[in-house]
Formats: sequence, C-alpha cells, structure tokens
Amino acid sequence: MWSKTINFVNKTTEFVTSTFLVVMVVVVFLQIVSRIIIQSSFPWTEELSRFLMIWLTFLGAAFSFQYGAHIGITLITNKIPKKLSAILQMIVAVLCIVLFAILMVKGYELVMKSASQVSPALGIPMNYVYAVIPISGFLMTINVIDVTIKQSMTLWKGGSN
Repeated sequence: MWSKTINFVNKTTEFVTSTFLVVMVVVVFLQIVSRIIIQSSFPWTEELSRFLMIWLTFLGAAFSFQYGAHIGITLITNKIPKKLSAILQMIVAVLCIVLFAILMVKGYELVMKSASQVSPALGIPMNYVYAVIPISGFLMTINVIDVTIKQSMTLWKGGSN
C-alpha cells in the first residue's frame, strides 16, 4: 500500500512537472516570437515562466529522491561495513527530515503572509506561487523516508550499495 501510494504521488508529481516544463517552453517561445514579430513581448510571459521554474525546481527536487538523482558522497559509505553504512544513511535521513520539516513550517508561514500580495503582471495571489515550498517539503519527506527504508533494508541484509 505504502509503495503504491508513493509511486502514484511521484508519477503525479512527474506529470505535473513535465506539464509545467512544456508550458514554460511554449510561453518562453511565445515571448521570443512576439519580440521578433511585433517588436514587443507580453508582460505576463516572463512572470509566468519564472513562477513555473520555481514550481519545476521544487517539485523536481521532491521526486528525484526516488531516482537517486541528488548529489551524494559515496566515498566514505563504500569503504565502511554495510550495516554501518545503513546506520549512517538513517542519520542523514533524519537530518534531511528535520530540514524538510523546517521547510514545511517556514514555507507555510510564507504562504500565509503572502496571501494578500498579488503578482504584478498576472494578478494571481503570491501564496499560490509560494505554496510549492511546504508541498515539496512534504513530498521530499515521504520520499526520503521511502528511499531510506528501501536502502537500509538492502544494506542491513548484506546486499550491495
């Protein structure tokens, strides 16, 4: 059940991220074409592409845990016993979860503080833009828990890194 839920959440996040990337490319292309053809660009294209890039970055960081796409230093963990490596990975995971908890709390505070602000070109509430911070904090937390459990079980049983 847990594995299916994590997979569904990550596939949904990947789809949303991919969609945002396509929309961002189209919007930037529209901006470039409008500058060439009508010598002027739409004021909302730059703002929308910036907001989409923010969402892409945070959501991409969240589901990339499942693919091991984050930078890791394996120099030490490859040279120590597997069980010690599993313990070390759990410690790192706990530190990451603490960081993500701070990200969620402070992100939520930012969302609440920015509810009355609107973006200049699009006129959307800025809390929609900042909402990705606590959302990604939550997604990163569940992903780091999932990956740590899987890796630790493999290492604890004596499997390879």
